Amino acid sequence: MGLPEIFLFPFFLWFPMIPLLPISIILFKREKTNQLDLSFKRRFRLNKLTRKDWLWVIGGILFVMVFDFLIMEPISKWMATITIFSPPNHFPVLFHPLKEIKLPLKNFLGVSLYGNWLFLIITIILHSTAMIAEEFMWRGYILPRQEKTYGKWAWLVNGLLWAYLVHFIMKWNFISFLPSMLITPFIAQKTQNTWISLLIHGVPNTILWILFLSGILGIG
Repeated sequence: MGLPEIFLFPFFLWFPMIPLLPISIILFKREKTNQLDLSFKRRFRLNKLTRKDWLWVIGGILFVMVFDFLIMEPISKWMATITIFSPPNHFPVLFHPLKEIKLPLKNFLGVSLYGNWLFLIITIILHSTAMIAEEFMWRGYILPRQEKTYGKWAWLVNGLLWAYLVHFIMKWNFISFLPSMLITPFIAQKTQNTWISLLIHGVPNTILWILFLSGILGIG
């Protein structure tokens, strides 16, 4: 397209997720017209985290970290070698399973990282907002509605749709991302708390920020 990669990559990766946040709020307001006593906090299950909830958070994060980065990563690399599942060659190193990550990262998407704090700040804002928007829509708004139709199996329907609709572009992860895509809605339904799924979704993703930070500081 002749446009800088630093603009295109977040535009197509994260920006499409951000509108899910206002859309979920608009949908809530439509529901509220028929249920005047329905509160935002109750509808989106934004409940205070208890001690037991924190155990679910820690367990969920450890589960995702172990499966995503240790057990399932070799499967992603294997599938990436199959033409029909392989990512485009122009995908940046952190998102291409067959490219070797060398720390510290010196450049990303054509931008020098050393001392580039603005890049990290913008990345954290965009990435965080996109994940919050995903959770508010998928676990906060959609999952409770699915529970009315699918009952105890709503988490499975939610996770599969989240995996293969939202993350369809990541074809090389069609098998490897299932543990994390399913455990997040499972725990959200089990605990009836969206904050928990947001933390399980968000904390492992901060590894991306740490990799950028290594390049900004020039350490690795």
